[in-house]
Amino acid sequence: MSEIKEYQIAIVGAGPAGLTAAIYTARAGFATIVIGNPYESQVAKLGLIENYSGFAKGVEGLELMEAMENQTKANGAEVIYDNVIEIAKKDKDFIIKTDDDETLKAKAVILAMGARHRKMRIPGEEEYYMKGISYCSVCDGALYQGKPTVIIGYGNGAAKSAIYMANLSSKVYLICTKKELGADAIYESRLEGKENLEIHYSSRVTKISGEEFVTSVTYKEGGKESEIKTESVFIEYGTVPNTLLANQLGIEVDVRGFIVTKIENLKTNIPGVYAAGDVCGRIKQIATAVGDGCIAATHAQNYVEEL
Repeated sequence: MSEIKEYQIAIVGAGPAGLTAAIYTARAGFATIVIGNPYESQVAKLGLIENYSGFAKGVEGLELMEAMENQTKANGAEVIYDNVIEIAKKDKDFIIKTDDDETLKAKAVILAMGARHRKMRIPGEEEYYMKGISYCSVCDGALYQGKPTVIIGYGNGAAKSAIYMANLSSKVYLICTKKELGADAIYESRLEGKENLEIHYSSRVTKISGEEFVTSVTYKEGGKESEIKTESVFIEYGTVPNTLLANQLGIEVDVRGFIVTKIENLKTNIPGVYAAGDVCGRIKQIATAVGDGCIAATHAQNYVEEL
């Protein structure tokens, strides 16, 4: 068994919420560890971010995460690229075990695990994942330059993916699962200028076909079934929270699976455990995640001091 390393505050998740929390706790003099990989966060895969304060021309997701991680370390917090597999409360401490066989002890825990891409459960989705199917156009879009692309989903995610791929693909088919795309006006207006974009509203993909790799997408629109020949499919169907660890601790979640906290201090129903960012299921924005990180950090500090 590895040596147990002791900290005052452990933060699970290295996205904007987790790293911001660490900046605050470390600056306040609390021994802080962050467990997670900033470059696997949702933000790192967003491409250009245009609505985060302080960047008039926008900032790349990877660039923002690198800056946050550097600031976290500069303020004295430790960051380890690992996954937490178990958390248990023992007396007044939390015992944390990781994939790399590390065992950590902390007085307070901030859960900032974020959310993951929601699966659509379409026939072929699992079979052809990473064989033409991706959930990140910024990550994988360049692989299909000059070829037709299908994007499935709705909202800002689908709109941004369509805009990005329209600059790379010969043709982009956006299969919108709702009556309206539901994206911000700025993205809707940019879509209007893409001549190689074709949007199908209130449509449902019935299967993704292929051989070794994806070859086509079949969808229904107004009762009519059609097929699109393509080698690339990007799915933008929202996210679901990463709450396995919360379930281990007996933390209360809502009907959607998101962690329930008190708004004013982000406390969970387990003393010493706080939650921040997308795992809480509120407005899923970088700005709100950063705000959550600050709030959770401040109250986690108070909790440790009171011990």
